[in-house]
Amino acid sequence: MTEWYDDDGVRFAYPESWELTREVDEAEAEAVMLSVQGDGTSFWTLALYPGAVSAVELVESAVEAYREEYEEADVYPVEGSMCGFPFEGRDVEFVCLELINTASLRAFEAPGLTAVVLFQGNDQELAETLPVLEAISGSLNLTVPGLR
Repeated sequence: MTEWYDDDGVRFAYPESWELTREVDEAEAEAVMLSVQGDGTSFWTLALYPGAVSAVELVESAVEAYREEYEEADVYPVEGSMCGFPFEGRDVEFVCLELINTASLRAFEAPGLTAVVLFQGNDQELAETLPVLEAISGSLNLTVPGLR
């Protein structure tokens, strides 16, 4: 069965068995962080930044954090769109606990907000969870009046 999150100007579907958490990061200009996670280590997160925040800067900052944390981080540019807006995208592959992990970063600017989607998992789990993580991303819609 599928659950729906419908608040904060966004709507997305996620598996009923996954746990949803919501936080407001006051240090980041009242950014709203929404995360869903199943039993393993794979997770999907949406960060909503009010106002005009650069999608490029947010993605580059996240990539730099991965490079600082992990000795070997391979970064691959990704192009596409979410919610009708072109995104700035990177896939980051890194080794943690002797497992290859992939973090997929997607950020787009919409009127009044910038959204960042991050989903991550290790190579063993992603065989099963990647379709779920991509489906969550694919279900994301903006519900703020006046947006596409």
